[in-house]
This record gives sequence, structure tokens and C-alpha cells, in this order.
Amino acid sequence: MSFGYAVYAADRTVLSSVLAPLASTLNLSNNELGLLGSAQYLGVLTFVFIAGHLSDRYGKWFVVTVGVVVFTSFTWLIGLSTNFLEAFLFRLVSGFGEGMFWPVAMATVANHFRGRKGLALGIFYVGFDVGSVAGLSIGGITYSLTGDWRPAFFVAPLLGLLVIAGTIVANRKTGSSFGEDRGIRLGKDMLQLVRNKNATLLMLFAFLATWASVWQVVFLPYYFFKVMHFTILSSALLSAAVTASGACGKILLGGVSDRLRRNRLLVAISVAALLSYALFFESSNFTLDMIGALSMGFFSAAIFPIMQALMSDSCGLPKRTGTALGLTTSAQSVATVISPAITASLFFLGVGRILALDAMIPAALTIIVALFLKEPRLRVISN
Repeated sequence: MSFGYAVYAADRTVLSSVLAPLASTLNLSNNELGLLGSAQYLGVLTFVFIAGHLSDRYGKWFVVTVGVVVFTSFTWLIGLSTNFLEAFLFRLVSGFGEGMFWPVAMATVANHFRGRKGLALGIFYVGFDVGSVAGLSIGGITYSLTGDWRPAFFVAPLLGLLVIAGTIVANRKTGSSFGEDRGIRLGKDMLQLVRNKNATLLMLFAFLATWASVWQVVFLPYYFFKVMHFTILSSALLSAAVTASGACGKILLGGVSDRLRRNRLLVAISVAALLSYALFFESSNFTLDMIGALSMGFFSAAIFPIMQALMSDSCGLPKRTGTALGLTTSAQSVATVISPAITASLFFLGVGRILALDAMIPAALTIIVALFLKEPRLRVISN
């Protein structure tokens, strides 16, 4: 599943690495460029919740396989685009596939590693970091070799074929049925979860935590370059270091969450993330800036596997895990659409460090929400 998430990330990030030559070839306006960048996020948002529910109803391996087939196929088709409309539609539909894969893959991991789901989800999330680096590298290397942006979209999805084969084999080995629980109903199931105060608070927490951190994925290299005046190469390397720090946080603190109360750990990590943002944005000393950047990556990334593990614990039944994680990922998807738009507007207004508000205000609110989160009574803490 972690490898599948890496392919998911590679398919998502390959666009950013060849966006400039693609825009030139297709004669995209600034508005079209913005719409193309948001198309995949809109696609994810469209399917992310219903996919979680469908996985509970028809089987997780089936939905995961369909999701990988969709985002792999339509990423290939982007390479055949001849105008904005084609590129937008192909990117949008690839987002449908990603929306089907994301919550269902997490639910599969959470159900399989019930006693160690914090660590397991941390390892799963690291796949996104690996895939992001791979997608950027594939785009840069193929363009430097061919002088054309199209080959990047033909090469990156090839890894998806391995994931498709793996999910089919896994489904056969586990003997899981495509019809796990036909008695589950979307409206009734969702309402039961939403009435659960902890589940509702976790949706709000997911929205705020994603809002506070998604700018790192989209704009951190640009921030290093534009605001802190590093070179392009230095900005890329520093951003990679922050990503690597986040990968360590996901695994280390995800594992710790299997031994401690996740709700209390989320409070502590949220506080640490806010302090890291403050140090990063306000310090004028290079060493302190780098300490702030690395700790920002470490703590802000570690929030997500622990949050998803707590949501999985809170849903009550393993058969409802897909629907439950569909709710949190839906909240995250909304944030991924809103936050980059705000961040971009702040850059275009030339207000540089005011970007800190876009990170620190929601980060502060996550602390408040985390204080009200509860640990499910029936959860067994690992020794």
C-alpha cells in the first residue's frame, strides 16, 4: 500500500516538474494554469468520501485496484493532450482514481495492523514522500533528456502496473470478497459517524491540520527562493530535507502512538508544530531557521498517521473504517483546495512572511480542537 501511495504521489507531482513547458506548448493562460493545477484536487474531493463507503460495502481490494487503474490510465492520457480542455479533463479524472485509492488504502492498512496501526500508517504515509521525490525526478530527467514534457507522463505511471498486479495477487491470497458488507448504507452509516462527537472533531482537526501544512507541499521551495532568497537548487535541497524530516516524524511518532494515548499525543505534537512554525517564520538566523524548518516538517507531518489511527479507533467497527477515513480525507481534500489559493494570493500580493498567518492560525486552532479529542475506551495500548 505504501508503494501504491508512492505511485499516487509520483503521478500527482510529475505535473509540477514540467508545468512550464506544458503551459508553453498548450498556450495556457494564467487562469487555465491555475485550473489545471487544481483539477486533480477537485477530482480527489469528488470521490474521496464515497470511495471509503464503497470499500466497506463492496471490498477494499476491489476499490483500491479500480482507483490505481484510473489514476494510472488518465495520467498516461495527459501526455497525449493537445489543448487545455483535454489536459484538464484527464487530470480531473486521474483525481477520481486518487480519491478512490487514498482513504481505502489507509483503511486496509489500519484494519490489517490493528495493534500497530500508528506505525503502519506512518510507514504508509512515507510512500507519499518517496513518490513526490520520484515524480519530480522523473519529470526533470525525462525533460532534460528529450526536451519534451510528454514523456514524463508516460514514464511515471509505469509503476502503477506493479501496484495493480500486487493488489490483484493480494486479493486472491487474502481470499477477501468483493462484497464485504452489503448491509451498509451510505446515509445511515455516515450519520452514525457524524453523530459521534469524536469523529466530528477529528474531521475538523483534519481540515485545520491540513490547512496549516499543505503549503509546504505546494510552495515551500518557492518560499525559500522568493522570501528567504536561496538559490533554486538550494531551495529544492532544503525542501527535500524538510520532506525527509517529515518522513521520520511519521514513522517515529506513529509508532509512539501505538504505546501512548493518541489524543494526548496529538495535543503535544500540535503544540510542537505551532512553535516550529513560529521559529521558522520569525527567526532571522540561518541556523535557527533550519532548526525550525526541520522540526516543522517533523511534527506537522507526524500528525496525519496518528490522526487517521485515532479516527479508525473511533469508528467502532472495522467494517466502517473505510467510511470513517473517507470523512477525514474529505475534510483534508477541502483544505487542499482552499489553502493553496490563499497562499498564492499572499505571494502575488507580495506580502512574503504574512504567509505565516496562513500556517499559524489554523495550527493554533488544531491545538484547541485536539484538547477535546477522546481516546476510545475499548482501545488496547500496545506494550
